[in-house]
Amino acid sequence: MATTENPLAASNSGSVKERLTDAASQLKNTASEYGKTAAQQIDRNVRSAAGALHSTADKLRSQATTNQGGKVSDLAQTAADKLHTTASAMENFDTRQALSQFESWTRQNPGVAIGGALAIGFFLGLTLRSDDSGSTRRSSSSGYSGRYNY
Repeated sequence: MATTENPLAASNSGSVKERLTDAASQLKNTASEYGKTAAQQIDRNVRSAAGALHSTADKLRSQATTNQGGKVSDLAQTAADKLHTTASAMENFDTRQALSQFESWTRQNPGVAIGGALAIGFFLGLTLRSDDSGSTRRSSSSGYSGRYNY
């Protein structure tokens, strides 16, 4: 009678456990690297957008001062101030901190997080399905649209 070796038996358990631990560690490191790269890219994009807002605010402010007074000039100055404030907030934004706060909130409220994710997935599915179903209904070979035309 042939015997089969159990890969989790005591004699092999050390090597299997080591391989699983190494694989899990490698997977964790790879995921961490991807996460860091994504966070850095988001930070670069946010800072680039903040620079564009600062530039827009400066142009708006310079054009507002050439108009010399009036409601339009005052509105342009106010808009420029708001753009500068928004740009400054974006420059101080830290993606890793935001993700850490989101992770912490998710751990404290798992039911709400799962429910929110399900709701978003449901509505995305409905949206994508409604786009597909409209095109297939119109392309039927009989030309019947399902409506009565009197």
